[in-house]
Amino acid sequence: MQLHALFSAACLLAASSIAMADSLPLRVVSFNIRYAATVRETNERPWSERRVGLIEQLKAVTSANGTAGVAVLGLQEVLDGQLSDIKNGLGAATWAHVGFGRDDGAKAGEYSPILYRADLLRLVYSEMKWLSPTPDRASFGWGAGSRRVVTIAVLEHAASGRRFLHANTHLDNVSALARTEGIKVALARVQAVQALHGPLGVVLTGDFNSEPGGDAYATLESTGYLTEVWYSGAARRGTNQLTYTGFSATGKSRIDFVWFGPTAESRFSAQQFEFLGNDVNGIFISDHRAVVADLTLL
Repeated sequence: MQLHALFSAACLLAASSIAMADSLPLRVVSFNIRYAATVRETNERPWSERRVGLIEQLKAVTSANGTAGVAVLGLQEVLDGQLSDIKNGLGAATWAHVGFGRDDGAKAGEYSPILYRADLLRLVYSEMKWLSPTPDRASFGWGAGSRRVVTIAVLEHAASGRRFLHANTHLDNVSALARTEGIKVALARVQAVQALHGPLGVVLTGDFNSEPGGDAYATLESTGYLTEVWYSGAARRGTNQLTYTGFSATGKSRIDFVWFGPTAESRFSAQQFEFLGNDVNGIFISDHRAVVADLTLL
């Protein structure tokens, strides 16, 4: 009996070790970087000045995170030149992206790109769809003030073979209906990609232009498909509680999010999250604060 108990304990320990070895720590960042505006708001500095501190911040959160550099960035309001600056600043030979300009599906207009370490993660599949009744072509949806998109990537960790899906979006700032219907399109695309490549753990990053309890947020929450990191039980680091600041030291609203799931499948666990400061060396690097979440793909 003692030998049997010892053998059982050894098997449990071995299984636990295998499970731990198979898990993948992952840092997920959502950040509206503010497009390179030519007409600027009060306290807004030109991109040529903002980019220095912004790239420094992104380098810090993607290199010294205890996750062997396995990080994915969901950015919003990124113009083509800004994307080049960020990738060059992080290391163009290392960092790759998916996503295109929303106005023509090429380089015109804002991107909602997903950036990832190409030496650590392999791109399995990607797509960009417009949040409209005609998602396969550049288009406006439901009275939106701008064309809006969702970018999706299926990524594989080269060392372990573990795969996950990352979706990134920026919902409309004008039309509540466009936000509500837009997040439905984004979720439908996530689930369609899941059907082709799943089952996969899912992360969704984005500027929703919708606070908790608001239109798009409530629409996604009501599905029960994903969990927002704020309500996941993960530890919140720092004191910032709001993500949009409008180039001031005072937060105005919480509209930027990291979601993960599928909730019913428990493919991710969340350890901690933080809203980073956006005042770097006396310059507001954006009118938003970056959301950084440390998750584990189980």
